[in-house]
Amino acid sequence: MAGLREAKKASTSQAIVDSAMELVRGRRFADVSVDEIASAARIGRRTFFRYFPTKEDVFLDRRRIDREFITTALQARAPAEDDVTVVMHVLEEVQRRAFAAFRPEHQAELHRLTHFEPQLAARSWLLMEEVRELIVSGLVGPDPEPSELLRARVLASACIMVVDAGITTWIEGGRRDDLASVLAEGAAHLRRGFAREATTSDGRPSRMIP
Repeated sequence: MAGLREAKKASTSQAIVDSAMELVRGRRFADVSVDEIASAARIGRRTFFRYFPTKEDVFLDRRRIDREFITTALQARAPAEDDVTVVMHVLEEVQRRAFAAFRPEHQAELHRLTHFEPQLAARSWLLMEEVRELIVSGLVGPDPEPSELLRARVLASACIMVVDAGITTWIEGGRRDDLASVLAEGAAHLRRGFAREATTSDGRPSRMIP
C-alpha cells in the first residue's frame, strides 16, 4: 500500500508540473493562476498546495536541490581532479536532478520562464546563490583564509555561469547538440582563462592575448 501511495503522489506531482508547463507556454507567468493549473491537473486547489507551497515552486522548488549530493561529491573527489572538473560535475548533476520532472519538450519554455519572467528569474538567482555557497563550503572547509574563500567563490560563480551559458547556447541551437559536450566546451574555455591566440599579418601565431 505504501508503494501505491508513493506512486500516486508522484503521478499527481508530475501532472501538476506538466499542466503548468502547458498553460504557461507563450504566456506571462503572472497570468496563469493556481486554479487553472489545478483544474488542468484534475485536482482541487487544496490538493495543489499539499504538493507545492506556491505557484513558483512548481517550476523552481528548492526541495529539488540535492544538498547531500553536493557535500558528498565534493568530499569524495579524486585527488587528481582539478577544481573546475569537480565543480562542473557537481553542477551538471545538480541541474539534472533539479529539472528531472520536466520533459524534453518543456526545456525551451522553462528557460524562458527562469530567465525572463521576473518572479522566476529572481528565484532562480537565489537558488543559484544557495548552490554556490554549498559548493564554496565544500571546497574550503571551516575557517578559510580570505584569499582561499575569494578563490572558491570566484570558481563556483564562474562554473555556474558556464552551465547557464552552455544551456542557453544549447537551447538556442535547437537542442541538437549533446548538452554534455557543450558544457565540456564551456569548461575548457574557463580552464584556458579565455586566452586566444593572436596571428601576425601573414596568419602565423604570435602570442597569447588574455
